[in-house]
Amino acid sequence: MQRHPYLNEQLQRSTKQNHWTLPLTQDECSSGGNLFGGTGLAAAVRVLESAAERPLVWITGQFVSHASAGDVLDLQADLTAVGHKSTQARVTGRVEGREVISAFATLGRRDVDKSGVWATPIEAPDPLDCPVFPQRVDVRSVSNNLERRIIRGRVKPDDPAMDDGRVAMWVRVPDHLEVDPAFLAVLGDYVTWGGRDAVGGGLGGGRSLDNTLRVVHPVPTEWILVDVRIGSLTHGYAHGTVHLWSQDRDLLATASQTCQYRSTNRWRLERDKIPRPHCLLFGK
Repeated sequence: MQRHPYLNEQLQRSTKQNHWTLPLTQDECSSGGNLFGGTGLAAAVRVLESAAERPLVWITGQFVSHASAGDVLDLQADLTAVGHKSTQARVTGRVEGREVISAFATLGRRDVDKSGVWATPIEAPDPLDCPVFPQRVDVRSVSNNLERRIIRGRVKPDDPAMDDGRVAMWVRVPDHLEVDPAFLAVLGDYVTWGGRDAVGGGLGGGRSLDNTLRVVHPVPTEWILVDVRIGSLTHGYAHGTVHLWSQDRDLLATASQTCQYRSTNRWRLERDKIPRPHCLLFGK
């Protein structure tokens, strides 16, 4: 099967300069029915790489408000500084004029004589030797449409806290998608999971406030190791990082994120108001 970039078919270029639209379905949303933060950042990546005609170096996005399945996300790119090797740019995503996401990025490439990677991955068994990631809600969503295998984390509600703040899983790359910065932006949005498991559960929701993706060296791989490290969770906010590794332990990208939580009972009341279509394969 021929592979293509994430959101390649969903994003629609308009007649306006550097303007795209993304009609949202449940496949771009979380199980709670809102636009999945990583998908919002992925859309910004795709728009900026198309507008700048250069590869992404890094991007940081702030999630200002919510969008839901049935909304149309309007994305406007602005190339603020175009240099010989690099482009500085920003993109704003809106729904009916209301700002949803604002992102800033650098795009480009510089070939230099020296390089290195000093981060190290978590020890992990082969993907198929790991248990299937528990699916807590049977609905279509970005996460539920992915094949995930848990390496380290809580599986049952009474499992103990991951008190070193580290969780990890394998994610199989869908056979129709490339390993590119847009898809990696999706996998960088899992600090919310790490925060809940770090304290042993008892937290509802878990919403991304921001996300930053720093691209290292994307390479083709069947599985991606998602290595989440929580630095702190205080006053309802967690700060953490994500390292994304290939199956051969090449560092693909890193991400960092802040997310917020609420009481479990309040989150469940809001979640149960949302209609729940059944799960489909990711991106199909």
